[in-house]
Order: sequence, then C-alpha cells, then structure tokens
Amino acid sequence: MQILSAFEGRVFWGWKRLENLPENRLERRKATSDIARIALCDLAGKVTGEGNLTYHRDDAGKPALRRAGDGGFYGASISHSRDIFAVAFCPDGSIGIDIEYRDPTRKIARLEKWLFGGRRENPNLDDAARMDALAKDPGQSDFYQQWCVYEAIFKCTGINDPALRLPSDTVYLDEWPDYAGAMVWQGDAALVE
Repeated sequence: MQILSAFEGRVFWGWKRLENLPENRLERRKATSDIARIALCDLAGKVTGEGNLTYHRDDAGKPALRRAGDGGFYGASISHSRDIFAVAFCPDGSIGIDIEYRDPTRKIARLEKWLFGGRRENPNLDDAARMDALAKDPGQSDFYQQWCVYEAIFKCTGINDPALRLPSDTVYLDEWPDYAGAMVWQGDAALVE
C-alpha cells in the first residue's frame, strides 16, 4: 500500500483494492475491516518507526492507535466500501476518512433531503433544484462526495450535524472513478494557525 500524506504532512493515509473477498456481505465487511486494521498499524509503523502499535477503540467506539507502553495514542480512522478500504492516522489531533461506492441504482432522495435540506433560507426551492440536479447526474457524484464529507466530519469530531462544513480541514479523495471519498483532520490547536 502506498503511503500518502495530507494536511501539510500532518496526516498519513493509504488505500487498497482487495480481491477474492467473501460473497456474503457481513463476512466481506469483517474480512475488509480486519485487513484494514492491520494495514493501518503497518502504515503508522512505517511512518513513525514505532513497533507494537495496536488498533484500539475507546468507550465511544472511536478508533485510535495505541502506542507501546504509556506512549498514548495516535488518531486513526478506517473506511471501507465494497472491495476498497482506506486508512488514515495522525500523530497529533483527530482524523476521519470515508469512502463510498457511487451506486447508480441506490435510491438516495431521502438521504439527499436529510443531508442538504431543511437548513437553508428557502429549503423547498433549493431541495427542488438539488433533486433536479441529481436526476441529471446518474453517478450521483455530488451526493456521494458530500456524504463522505459528512461521515468524515463525524468520524473526526463526533459531530453529526450534516450542515457543518470544515473546508479548510477537508481533503476530497478522488483516487477512484467509481467511489467518492473525503478526509477531515482536526489538529492540536497549537499546531493549527
């Protein structure tokens, strides 16, 4: 897996497309998650030179990488969709990464309205325009990209308000033609100017 960086070298990430996964959706998700956790620890170990990094979830379920001894934790995030996984970690702060397959057969109208609607000056007019735009976008690119931003914000901050936008702390991942992706980083206040 190639090691990539973002946010001026403060976040390290990578992705991989897997083959020969189980046909059963639950078995496939478990296998992908297990492989992604190992890949996350390997990626962080290569970047930091530290051995014995272990995948950990706190009481709220937020992932992190536990450092050896009393070394603390690194921020971490994992996402997988179908046959691709993406992982990210940051030595300082918190990270969220999300990828999603752009399924042209998925009915997204209700999710689209929840994600974009009800939070603007004239939601009915804006919602109608967005639904019209979606009808002309068979790949539903805009919806999936914004969904990934929402998910990455939630994974990074725990905030589940879809109206929240962090443009200066958001990287759009366009590594794959049939997937959308986003990464959000929230650094230590002392590091961010």
